[in-house]
Amino acid sequence: MHAGADFIKTSTGKIQPAATMPVTLVMPEAIKDFYFKTGGMIAMKPAGGISTAKSTLQYLVMLNETLGPKWVTNVYFRFGASSLENDVILKLGKEERGAYYSKDYVSID
Repeated sequence: MHAGADFIKTSTGKIQPAATMPVTLVMPEAIKDFYFKTGGMIAMKPAGGISTAKSTLQYLVMLNETLGPKWVTNVYFRFGASSLENDVILKLGKEERGAYYSKDYVSID
């Protein structure tokens, strides 16, 4: 961040464990320290390991409690998890039809 980064990311997300809650918490804490020193807002992306819509809520609460609502936007916070998209698609299908789709209706990765 001091070298000029405007966005930080946990990892590629391809090796497990990736974005666990304790590992991810280090990022907003570092961003908060940087913000208090410089006033610069840095974005972040936890990648890998966030695979359910339900778990995203925990990350969003952590982000909001650590950095505040200014960071809870797609400009400053993004999830990096392809399996999360599949879970959201399945949840939306359940809301629409009252039952879950088969996982055959979503991508493998």
